[in-house]
Formats: sequence, structure tokens, C-alpha cells
Amino acid sequence: MRKEDAMPDFIKNEEEMLKFWQDNNCFDKLVKKNENSGKHFRFLDGPITANNGMGVHHAWNRSLKDIMLKYKAMNGYSAHYQNGFDAQGLWVEVETEKELGLKDKRDIEKLGLDKFTTACMDRVKKYSGIITEQSKRLGQWMDWEHSYFTNSDENITSIWYFLKECFNRGWLVQKYRPMPWCSHCGTSLSEHELADSYKDMEHLAVFFKLPIKNTNNDILVWTTTPWTLSANVAVAVNPELEYSVCKVKSQDRNIIVCSSAKKVLKDDLIEVVKTIKGSELVGLEYETCFPELKEQNFTHKIVAWEDVDAEEGSGAVHIAPGCGAEDFELGQKLGLPNVIPVDESGIFFDDFGFLAGKNTTEVADLVFDELKKRGKLYYTHKHMHRYPICWRCKNPLIFRLTKEWYIKADEIRPKLLEAVETVRWQPEFIKKRMTDWLENMGDWCISRKRFYGLPLPFYICSKCGKITVVGSLDELKKLSSEEEVNKLPHLHRPYIDDIEITCPHCGEKVKRVTEVGDCWLDAGITPFSTKKYFTDRKFWEQNFPAECVIEMKEQIRLWFYSLLFMSVTLTGRAPYEKVIGFASLVAEDGSKFSKSGKNNISFFDACNKIGADVIRYMFASNNMLNDTRFGYGITDDIRRKLLGLWNAYIFFNTYAVLDNPKLDGFTPNITNVTDKWLVEVTNKFIANSKKYYDDQQFFLVVRDFEKYVDDLTNWYIRVNRRRFWKSDDEEDKRTAYWCLYTAIKKTCQVMAPIIPFMTEHIWQNMCRSLEPNSSESIILSDFPSVMLEMKDENLEEKTDIARNIIALAQRLRNENQLKIKQPLKEMFVCASVNVKPSVELFGEIIKEELNIKTLVFEENVERFNERFLTVNFKTAGAVLKGDVQKLKNALLEVSDADMAKLVREYDEGKVSVGEFKNLDSSLFLVSSKPKQEFVIMSDGGITVVLDITIDHELLVEGLYRELTRAAQVLRKEAGFKVEDRIIVSFKTSSQDLTEVLKLYRDKIMAEVLIKEVVDDVADCAIDKTLSVSGEEIQIKMKKA
Repeated sequence: MRKEDAMPDFIKNEEEMLKFWQDNNCFDKLVKKNENSGKHFRFLDGPITANNGMGVHHAWNRSLKDIMLKYKAMNGYSAHYQNGFDAQGLWVEVETEKELGLKDKRDIEKLGLDKFTTACMDRVKKYSGIITEQSKRLGQWMDWEHSYFTNSDENITSIWYFLKECFNRGWLVQKYRPMPWCSHCGTSLSEHELADSYKDMEHLAVFFKLPIKNTNNDILVWTTTPWTLSANVAVAVNPELEYSVCKVKSQDRNIIVCSSAKKVLKDDLIEVVKTIKGSELVGLEYETCFPELKEQNFTHKIVAWEDVDAEEGSGAVHIAPGCGAEDFELGQKLGLPNVIPVDESGIFFDDFGFLAGKNTTEVADLVFDELKKRGKLYYTHKHMHRYPICWRCKNPLIFRLTKEWYIKADEIRPKLLEAVETVRWQPEFIKKRMTDWLENMGDWCISRKRFYGLPLPFYICSKCGKITVVGSLDELKKLSSEEEVNKLPHLHRPYIDDIEITCPHCGEKVKRVTEVGDCWLDAGITPFSTKKYFTDRKFWEQNFPAECVIEMKEQIRLWFYSLLFMSVTLTGRAPYEKVIGFASLVAEDGSKFSKSGKNNISFFDACNKIGADVIRYMFASNNMLNDTRFGYGITDDIRRKLLGLWNAYIFFNTYAVLDNPKLDGFTPNITNVTDKWLVEVTNKFIANSKKYYDDQQFFLVVRDFEKYVDDLTNWYIRVNRRRFWKSDDEEDKRTAYWCLYTAIKKTCQVMAPIIPFMTEHIWQNMCRSLEPNSSESIILSDFPSVMLEMKDENLEEKTDIARNIIALAQRLRNENQLKIKQPLKEMFVCASVNVKPSVELFGEIIKEELNIKTLVFEENVERFNERFLTVNFKTAGAVLKGDVQKLKNALLEVSDADMAKLVREYDEGKVSVGEFKNLDSSLFLVSSKPKQEFVIMSDGGITVVLDITIDHELLVEGLYRELTRAAQVLRKEAGFKVEDRIIVSFKTSSQDLTEVLKLYRDKIMAEVLIKEVVDDVADCAIDKTLSVSGEEIQIKMKKA
């Protein structure tokens, strides 16, 4: 075993361990070790999008999965270690557009779909490689050579199979619906893609007046989307609400507004002419905003809608079924026309007059100007509201009526809800989120008007109108040309678009629809496409359902949902037994991480600065219910926590390098109480950690680890350090080595899934040196079992009591400025009898830790106190009047000896003090204080009493301890090794220090490893004059 540096180089150590794992094919050996174990962990990796490199937030997810897999592996479980890459869809398209400098879909079409698809695939290849290297740097072990990609033909045709199953059940429909639409991406988004996509945004809202025909009244209408006014088909009012016909300033015509919304008229209101029910307005015709537009050539009427309220706006709602989902539903019910004003890029069509050719984002002011010219503008105002943005390009969305493909949800909804009940949800509240989503979700919009994505296998015959859904590659070959299909480089556009099938109903040649699929179809099919559902059903059965899937809680409406929908469709059951949805990663100050902002931290930068172990530990230590804060200030604290284990290892390494203890095959006879305690707490740590790991409660493993290491270093090592370097009993020393070695070894094994780099480093240098037959890698070792069983009942509780006594006494020494190096004559512990066993069991340790000569257990604390009298001002004032202060002064002048006499008189009922004779005891109060030779402190039902009488003998012994410590510090300052013997000279004029050097010469030499004390050291390595408790002494040292 080589000697270690006291301060580790985390980054260097990690790089060495990465090389070790790779050079020795450790992952392959792990797979082989467990392949025939008879235990298998059903694992499913949620694909990471290969469109950019990893951020630190990706490291959270991947760390948690790797911790889970490493733990299972160390318990003998095999697994399907397949990493996944999301490799097609809008995620990849948007980033490729940026890379190529393309602005929109039209630029893509100009470039050519073949070139764009190739560029997308090249980007996926590039970034999947980068992510793989980043994941390896994180310490993640996977079968990287066999990662799955969602753009593979196998994944695509698996989705085809699912879609055909939906078609056969009558769930697949094509219909018009107003959909959330991204003008930049030129495609719709489904409901579940809007999860957490709403942002607080400020827009200009407008109140405008629409003349009611054949009256002198205008109805006041309000909207936050002025671009939709060109698509107005009706105005809706609530038939049950009251509306006011109002005379207003500077207006020839009256304005009709909901009575409860008259405040929107501000100071313009002159009087209310009359009030009417909303039902009286229903059916009245009005002039729309821009009646000259070709698409507005129909009669516009006021309609009834019970959902109208006056909390915002005027109580009259502008209806545009072509631009809003709720408007569309009302329009379907009332038979209203649909006006679609814009194309897929958000550009107004040519027959929309002054708006033609303009984008929805740039027409608000133009609309306001036109309304003003026509006398229809009332006023505009700034309005803050929640508004959806595109989850990829971050541009605001619009709602646009479009024809899309849907999977109907009503029939499968009850089965999905039943499946939810079979799953464990962690945290529990995400189960309710999933249930709420399933109960309220609409049909699943699965089509996207894009390019690089899942080619929907839908073929609509222009002759007979029948739809054919292709469910496999073989079926495509049979319905088209096998030769042509075999020539396809892959199943993406534009190549798949060239394949025509023969309509099985009429024989007509049919082209595929141009839409591609929702990217969540790509990820949702992975339990089938990656687990050989179609080619090796036995293998699939061994790996389905997944035992636990881990992703951010936002995946409830995304991956968790698509997995559930597709699995219940194909198998009737949930694809997972447990779902963990963790919270969000935020910056150190709690703000949201921004990819381009100042608080962004790249993954490689973080690894190179703080190390992967620190990153993994931070993520593991956080309760997944809570957001995790990430920043270098926080990680500095984590590094300090990891140093606790490292320091314990360094202590062992320092002395084991010198002694080379023979521990391989050694079975100790443990009699030392702290050894027994260490075995007990180590067993408890192992058992609890196993329980927490099994439930993926990694933060509890970390919590117990931190307490355990604190106990190991600040209790066990502290009270036993002399056994490692000064033990006269070699068997006891060997036992101490075994106990500490085994504790560090098993702690490393417990923590290896979380901090694999540090634990592997310790394993290689310590465990494989002292036990040559140890596993080649710590991850190849078995998760630890308990150490030797100890039969001592309540040992941990007794130890805690002893530690509390020591801590209390240390506080008492500190408060009274009694240095720990100064020995004290006697200490008393006063407490209930249940404390006595701890005092007896740990008596020698308590004395050693506190530098006490004698330790006594005492149930009665009163013998250490002395009683004294004070004036009871409440009763004495009534009797003595103005003489109360004289009585107080008289008591202050009483000596301690006389005070004892007064207390005895008090007990007898009458007290005489000074000029006051035979005063009744009720005029006094009796209190107590420690006797002069004692100091006392109490806490938690325990009282500690120290005898602070220091005679000359104790004083000299204290100086000996101070001098020894000073010499040891000087040794370290001179740079001597732990094992170096030295030559020393001492020079002092202090009589006390001279006496110390005479009385304690041999002890000082043994403690400081002094070979020889001489009159003067020539060519010394260090020469210093020190102050030891105020006495000066010159010390010179050199190596012997």
C-alpha cells in the first residue's frame, strides 16, 4: 500500500480511475459476473436528446440511474444496460436549423429535405458521441456500444405497429381542431407538450366597439389577441347576466357593457340609459371589425354562451373558431363558420386585405389603427397574462385551426386510470397529477407538419377514400415494391415519401401523408422496440415492465404518459412498477438555470473544477421532492463532507504503511468497547443503507453516511489513535487496525454507487493491498454484509450518553477557560441511575478525553453546592419598610463561614444578621451556588461537576502536555515524516519547564519520537523559541 497525500486531487484521481475501468474492461466483467446469477433488474432508460451536449441538469438524472444500477449490480443483479438517445423530431430540427442558419420551414424546403435530414442525422451522431463521453466522465456504466436511437428503423416500425393497432380499434381519426401552433416551427403541439410552457407575458389588449345594426348602440368587446379580429364570426354574451346601455362622453352612440364591468368605461360614463338581460341581446346582428374582408361575407350575430363572465373585459367575448379551442367548441355547437386567417408560418393569407402577407406578431398596431379609422377603437391597455410558448424555439404560440391526426382517448381512459393504481409513485403527489391529467386530457394529437421525424404510415386513397395504416416494414414491402423499400437508406423523409403502396381496397397507387409523428411516440415505444418485443418475446418478458423509471416530474404528461398510453394499448398493463419524478435543478441562488445566462455551468467545466463524485453526491443527497441548487459555493461544502471519509482513510493509511498489518483472513477477538460500538454502528449503517437503496431513497443513504463518518472520525479514531502508534499490545493494535479497515472498506462499498471514483481509489490502494484476493474493482465486489455480530445490548445508546457527558464537560472547561491540556483532579457525573452503566463502561475513555484523574458517579448534586441567603423583597418590604436595603447590605458583608451559620438559622425559622435580630425566615430567600472549588453545568438530565483545584503536581503535568503538543507541532512544521526519529535540544530559564523536562523526559521522547536529547543541536532543521503557558523555551530539531 502506497502512502497517500493528506489532501486528495479529486480530478486526477477520477481520471486515473476512468483509465483503470477502461483498461481492465470492468463494465464487461460486471455484466459477465451477474449474467447467470438468477436475479435480473428490469431497467429502462429514458432517452436523452442528442441535439446538444449535456448540461449539469442532465447529470442529475443520469447520476440517479447509475446509482440505482450500480447498487443492483453489487447485489448480484443483471440488467439490460442500454442507454437511449432521442434522435429525431422537433428537438433535433430546431438545433439543426440554427446550425445551418435557417430561419423557418421555407428555408428548409429551399435547402432540400434530403440535405436537411442528413444534417439532422449528422448532428445526432456528433452529440450522441459527446454525451457518451460526458456520461463516462460522470462515472456512468452502460453498454455504450449498443445504445438505442429513436430514429432507428426498428423504433419507427415498432410505432407503426402501435398506430395500426389504434387504427384497428377505431381510435385513429383525422379532424380539424384549433391547435397550439408554433409559427416558427410551422407545426402544432399537443396538449401534453404545453406542460410548464406557460409564461407570464405582457401584451396590448384592446376594447373595441361593434355597431349593433338598426340601433344606436355599440356592444363593447375585449380581446388580448388583436390579430384574431379578422377571423371574428360572432360576439358571445351570457344570457343570464345583466347588461347596461350606457351614455358616454364624446360618443354619439350608446355603449353596451355588462353591468358588473362598467368600470372599464372609466370616467366616460354619463348615465345608464337602461339595463337588459343578456338574453335580449342574443340574435341581434352587428357589423364586424373588418366587414370588407372576403372571408367575412356572412351575417354576424350576438350568441349566447353561459361561460362568459365579466371578471376580465366587458362581458362580451369575441368569437373566432379558427383561432381558439373554446371558440371552436362553441362554433361547432352553434354551427358557426370557421375563418382561418394565417398559414403555417403565421402569415395572413392574400384575401385578408390590409393584413395580407404580414405575420401575426407584427400586426397589433396596424389593427388598432384600422379600428381607430373606422371609429371602432375604444382604448388599448397593457395586460399581463399567462401565455404559452414553444418548448423548443421559445417563440410565443398562436392557436390555429388545422387538420391533424388524433388517437381518441375516451375508450382507453378507464384502462389508463386502472393501470395508474398498480404503480408506486414517488413522491406520491405525482400520482394525482397523472390521474388529473388522464381524467381531463383530450384526444392525443400525434401529427406534426415537419420533416425529420417519425413518418406516419398513413395512406389515404384518392380514389376510394379508404385509409391504409402500414404496421410493419414487411407490410410496406408487400403493399409496395420490396426492391424499392430495400433501397431506402432509412425510413425518413424525403426517401419514404417516394414509396407508393397499392390500395388494398381498390388497387390505386397511394402516397403517404406528409406529416411526421409526435416525438413522444418515439420515446413511448421504447419498452417494446428496445426490449425485442417483436423478435424475442422471452427476452421482452424478462425485461418488462420496468421496475423503476426516473425522470423529472414534468415527464408526467410527456414520457411517463406516452409510455403508459402505448403500453396499456399493446399489453393492457403499465410499463413500469414504480415512477420517480424528481424536482428541478436551479442555480445556487435559487433562480432558474439559463442555457445562455450568466448562471449557466457546463458539464465539463463542473467536472474539471469540482469532480464527478461531488456532482453525484450533491444530486444523491437531495430529497427528490425538492429543487436542487447547484453552484460552486454549495459544492465546496460537499467536498468538505467527502473529505471526512478521506481523512479516516488517510489516518489508517498513515500508520498502516508503517506497520503493514496482516489483516487478510484475520478474525479478531473483540473486547474493546469502542471496537464493539464501531461494529454495531457499521452494521446499522449497512442495513439501513440497503433499505434506503432498495427504495431509491438515496438522500437517506447520504444522511446516514455523513453521521456515520462524523462518528467514525470524531469518536472512534479520536479515542483510539494511540492504539495505532503506541500500543504495547500487538494483538489489540491488530484488532484496532482490523476494525477501522473493515469500517472504511464497508463504507466504501456502501457508497460506491454514489461516489465510485473516491471509493474505487481507496479500494485499489487499501483493500487490494491488504486483501490481495479482493475484487478487481469495488463495483465488482458484493454489497457489504454486516460485520461480526455484537451481543452488547444498548451499546450505541450507552456510547451516546458517554459522548454527551464528554461534550458537556468540554463546554464546561471552555466556559471556565480550563485548557484541555491541563489535568484536573476529579470529575463527578450526577444523573439518574440509568446513566451509571455508561460512566462505568466508558470511564477510562471519559478520563482520557477530558484529562481527568478521577471520575465518580454521584446521584446527588447538592453536596457540590453551598446555600446562601438573599432578601425576599416582597415580604421584607412590608415588615422592614426603609430598612430593607440595610438588610441586603448586611447579607453582602457576611463571610462564607458565617453564611453557613445563617442558613442553619434559616432552617430553624429565625435569622440574626448584623443589627437585625431574630428575623422570621419568611423575610429571606435561600439559593445555592457551586462551592468555590467546583464548576457545574447541566444539560439533558446530566450534570457535570469539575474540581478545579490545581496543585503544583497537576500544574507541572499540564505543562508537560502543552510542551509535548508544541514539540509535535514543531515536528510537523519542520516537515518530518510520521515515522522519522529526531534529535532535540531544549533550553529554558523556567523552573517549572525545567522540572517538566526532568520528570517527563522519557514520556516526551516517546510521544515526539525523539531518539536523543542533547544540549544543543547543530545543523538543525528547525530552531524556534516558543511560549508554553507563558513560559519561554527554545527547541531545536533535526532528523536522527
